[in-house]
Amino acid sequence: METPNLNPDKYRFFTALRPFSFSVALICCGLGIAIAFARGEGDWLRAIDIILCGLLLQAAANLANDYADIQFWKDSGHPDEDHVIKQIKSNFKLAGIFTFTAIGLGLWLVYLVGWELFALGISGIIAGYFYTGEPVVYKHRGFGVPAVFILTGVLMVSASYYGVTGVWDNQVAIISIPVSLITAALLVANELRDYVDDKNDGIGTLTVRMGFDLSRAFYVILLFAVYPVSLNLYLYDFLQQPLFLLLPLLVIWQPIRLLKEEPGSEVLKKLPPLTGRFFMVFGVCFIAVLF
Repeated sequence: METPNLNPDKYRFFTALRPFSFSVALICCGLGIAIAFARGEGDWLRAIDIILCGLLLQAAANLANDYADIQFWKDSGHPDEDHVIKQIKSNFKLAGIFTFTAIGLGLWLVYLVGWELFALGISGIIAGYFYTGEPVVYKHRGFGVPAVFILTGVLMVSASYYGVTGVWDNQVAIISIPVSLITAALLVANELRDYVDDKNDGIGTLTVRMGFDLSRAFYVILLFAVYPVSLNLYLYDFLQQPLFLLLPLLVIWQPIRLLKEEPGSEVLKKLPPLTGRFFMVFGVCFIAVLF
């Protein structure tokens, strides 16, 4: 029997690639690199390598994100069943190619920094796999948002700094908190967009478990929480010129105004890319106030 809520279009390569989310890799890796340069410890060759690795791993994570959906398409009776399953598997293979390419580029940094960086990177890749990979599948257990906060926020920033300088610094993890909050908000934006489909498919994302209304309130809290956290970072002398962080408020209203829409609205498709735009603007301003 056909399942009407199954959407073949979401698995097309460009759609599955989710290019709007590349702001995560650019800003999170860029922040770790910028902290190194702000401290006079920067290295351009290492920085470029880290950015490339970050973009490749972000692309891999996006393409692999839908692999667990195969179970909903098997024996669904949908006319596009075979084509969609083939596309999901193809995206997953490309995710593997991107991952191994990133590992190859990262080995040069491992040579310079040490085996600890390799262990950190592999741990991050394995943890990222379990976002949709069995037997953990964070996405289906409601742990996707905290996992993204840690893996593509705190860990990505800290590892980028470590890759450039060869020194681990816990203060970098603290400085990463504002951008990490927005990475979490970006995932909540995805979950709000997909709320109806995920609920119908029995996918227990955090938004499905919390409910649509609580989740959109949580989304707003995540976005605005970056300001009190950033203020505290300024008070502790981690940031300079915090007034630059007021500029992103000019674009924060664009995603927030969409929250008035009902679950399943086509308009909510704009929520993730507009959140990504805010992330990019805030991230650039945040990096600027380091100097």
